[in-house]
Amino acid sequence: MKYIIILLLSLSCFASEIGLKAGEKVPNLALKSITGKEYQLDNLDKKTALIFYRGSWCPYCIKQLKSVQSEVMSKIDKNSQILVISVDRAAVAKKMKDKNKFTFDVISDPKAQSLLAFNIVNKIDDELVKKYKQSYQIDVEADSGETHHMVAHPAVFVIDGDKITYSDIHINYKDRTKNEEIIKALSSN
Repeated sequence: MKYIIILLLSLSCFASEIGLKAGEKVPNLALKSITGKEYQLDNLDKKTALIFYRGSWCPYCIKQLKSVQSEVMSKIDKNSQILVISVDRAAVAKKMKDKNKFTFDVISDPKAQSLLAFNIVNKIDDELVKKYKQSYQIDVEADSGETHHMVAHPAVFVIDGDKITYSDIHINYKDRTKNEEIIKALSSN
């Protein structure tokens, strides 16, 4: 029994929490949107909700983004913005944006720099990548152009200046941040 307790305590020391928290500094990271606009995340000119999604192949992600377009975009003021980020290549992300007529900017981050910086990497194991491709015709590697098999845990971070003011990360890919929470986080001081 004594050894089990020691083992459990040891394992808990190595377990790290997923995602940056409200109050932490925004990572010093520059990313480009699919339209070529550069965003320096720790020095944005507007209060910004960063919405991380798994990829354009994910139906839960598309459902969330559609609801953000229809329910959030009209309720935020000119001093706020929405940026959505995935590991999709720019061409894949552009096709998704155009198909759904999204008005928010979309960032393509195939190298997963932002996922690593915000600590929200979900590494898909090789067997699941193979199953996605064979059973569902989802090619994670083709969509990202990479073989790292990293996608985001669904997450929303609201940033104001160089600080994170709101953080909501979901381990279960079916769970998402409520739109009311995004609106509230963007409108609060």
